[in-house]
Amino acid sequence: MKKAQPFKLVLLLLTLPLPLIAQVNWKEPEQIDIKKSEVSTASGRAVVVTANPLASDAALKTLKAGGTAMDAVITAQTVLSVVEPQSSGLGGGAFLLYWDQTEKSLYALDGRETASAQVDENMWMTSNGDPIPWLQATRSLSSIGVPGTTALLWEGHQQFGRLPWKNNFKKSIHLAKEGFIPSPRLLRSIALAKRIGIQHSETFKSLYLPNGSLPEEGIPFRNQKLASTLNRLANGGANEFYGGEIANELLADLQLQQKNNKKVLTITNDDLASYQVQKRNPICRKYKFWRICSFPPPSGGGIALLQSLGTYELLAKKNKSKETEIRWHLLAESLRLADADRSRWIGDPIDWQVPIKGLLDDDYIEERARAINIKKTTFRPLPGKPKGSESLDLASQPRTAGGGTTHLVVVDADGNVASYTSSVETVFGSRHISGGMVLNNQLTDFSFLSNISGKPIANRIRPNKRPMSSMSPVIVFRDGRPVLAVGSPGGWLIPHYITNALIGTLDLKLLPKEVVSQKLLSVSPNYTVLEKSDNWSSPHANIHKRLESLGHKIKYNPFSSGIAIIKWHEGSWHGAADPRREGKAVSLK
Repeated sequence: MKKAQPFKLVLLLLTLPLPLIAQVNWKEPEQIDIKKSEVSTASGRAVVVTANPLASDAALKTLKAGGTAMDAVITAQTVLSVVEPQSSGLGGGAFLLYWDQTEKSLYALDGRETASAQVDENMWMTSNGDPIPWLQATRSLSSIGVPGTTALLWEGHQQFGRLPWKNNFKKSIHLAKEGFIPSPRLLRSIALAKRIGIQHSETFKSLYLPNGSLPEEGIPFRNQKLASTLNRLANGGANEFYGGEIANELLADLQLQQKNNKKVLTITNDDLASYQVQKRNPICRKYKFWRICSFPPPSGGGIALLQSLGTYELLAKKNKSKETEIRWHLLAESLRLADADRSRWIGDPIDWQVPIKGLLDDDYIEERARAINIKKTTFRPLPGKPKGSESLDLASQPRTAGGGTTHLVVVDADGNVASYTSSVETVFGSRHISGGMVLNNQLTDFSFLSNISGKPIANRIRPNKRPMSSMSPVIVFRDGRPVLAVGSPGGWLIPHYITNALIGTLDLKLLPKEVVSQKLLSVSPNYTVLEKSDNWSSPHANIHKRLESLGHKIKYNPFSSGIAIIKWHEGSWHGAADPRREGKAVSLK
């Protein structure tokens, strides 16, 4: 059996200098952010929470001008493309979960990147049959998927927008042209990108490391090419991106760089012209009094969090203990089982018929819950066999990497709700730039191996296919109306973070400020991860010892969550931004 890419990456990291190993984590490349002491909160009849104050303020201004939650999403995303380019942008992809209050309907728009029509299933393999190192793959032109963010914003605006399309670009164009003061996190991310590798990209170095140095603190940073791109897009719409001057410039840039390596396959004019946003059916499952809805495949995160909550609910009913270690033991085991299923069964439905119904079926969730030992952890659990999988003889893939992601939530004064996750994959994506836009490396989210021991992997690379994602925007309903919207960046750990947040909100009745501040738990197949912190207070101070008594192998890591949450509480909406990043919550009173 061939080795999987994470182990190849470990071998690569062992050859790197110690400072680099300490700061670059293939699972969470953005975990260098420093936790703030205060939490940004806001409440009112309309609320916006994004990962950057400039984006939040701009989106709020859009709401004040009469825009819908969709208009605010467009404003926020275009501003984030300028001020938080390490996480998302026009050169990436996104998922949108949107509640239309007038129609009383929930929509799921899939703007995930697609593989070029000319990709090869062995594109991430060396000549001797081993996967190439993950860091090396992220730098390749072949890692760039056809961007979907712009198409999603356009499609969303056609259906849910109210303000003129170009109005939602005014602030982003101004910031790119006139400049903004780069945040500490942006400067740290540029330094991290340099350590990950930027020698392949002259455009990145000239923009973000002029003269080999970081942009100066306190000095306005400008991106004139991105200002021009945004202006073209504002005036020409999505057609400008997929078939106009923006597309021509993108293809020319890729072809120019491709000359140095003719074996590299990049996206083509036909790939851009044929891109389409997919309108998916949201996946929902009852949890106690609530109906929790998230994103379907190619997201694996939505199914994972719904499975985890379902399993956890059944176990908690049988175990009334309020001890933290018991609750966390049950949560850890639920997450671990859901991860096993995610690795085996999830991929783009155009390649395999994902057994969604079977994975979320009550009988199947009960069967999975029975496999959990209440008094002892189980390492490396096997995936289950849900209904609909009988004809699928698949292999499980290793966990994927990623972390260049952002999440935002908006509720407008009319009651429309948006939960939106967007990404370029790694920090600054591929580090290739065109028209001032960071280009994604989302094709490294595919399994580097197409099969193991002759069994295909659901998330294998195929032409025109969308790689499995962990992005999982959530909207929660009670009695038919939305009462909560939440999501987070964090790569593979996204559904772990959101499951923590949902249990905190729904079961523990925490307010948004408390939810984003609570200690988090995550898992790997063979160990349990607690959030690294200097202020574990009673009764949690010795939680690791109590979990170890149940067989858990404990590791402490800093977590790179960026939870954005809004909750209906006592007659108004309340929002909070994760203090682990630089987010801001703002509101209309």
